[in-house]
Amino acid sequence: MRVTLNRRDLIALLLFHLLVASLAYAEQRPLMRPYPPNFPSQNFVLFDTFDNKRELTDFRGKYVLINFWASSCNVCKSEMTTLQAAYELLGEEKLSVVSIHAGDDVEDIGAIMKLNNITYPVLMDIHLELGHWGVPILPTTFLVDPESYIRYRAVGSRVWNSPFMIDFLRGVLDTPSLPATSRPQASWRDSE
Repeated sequence: MRVTLNRRDLIALLLFHLLVASLAYAEQRPLMRPYPPNFPSQNFVLFDTFDNKRELTDFRGKYVLINFWASSCNVCKSEMTTLQAAYELLGEEKLSVVSIHAGDDVEDIGAIMKLNNITYPVLMDIHLELGHWGVPILPTTFLVDPESYIRYRAVGSRVWNSPFMIDFLRGVLDTPSLPATSRPQASWRDSE
């Protein structure tokens, strides 16, 4: 028996195989890479899009997903929608999401937030004061635990609301962090 496929069926079959292959690849690659143990985050003071002064210490006691991006980065802007969806899926009581815009091209940020229905805080690092955070490319995202230690970093874009990422984040959020007595005392250090 010989099976012949028309062009449309062949394209559909190829697309299906690409989808399966990409899902398998996404499952194998690390969603976020672990950061060195007991690496304290540094506090920052930045202004949000409403000109309110915000600090990292404002989010103490919760996990914080800190996303560095720029309005000139199209990948960064498309990633924001998935960050918003993950933020809504995981719940604000355990996880805060904070975006930090790196650079001085801030004119379109309000329009970008409105277009993507962003409800989490977007802060401005106009003078690139947070270069010491170790951001090699944009976007880069850090996951900081409730005791202010950086637990994970993702370099490059991610699909934050994918089932793999949501399961990963839920696993982290549901795992108790180390007791304060087993960690160094320095935490939430003031930025210089």
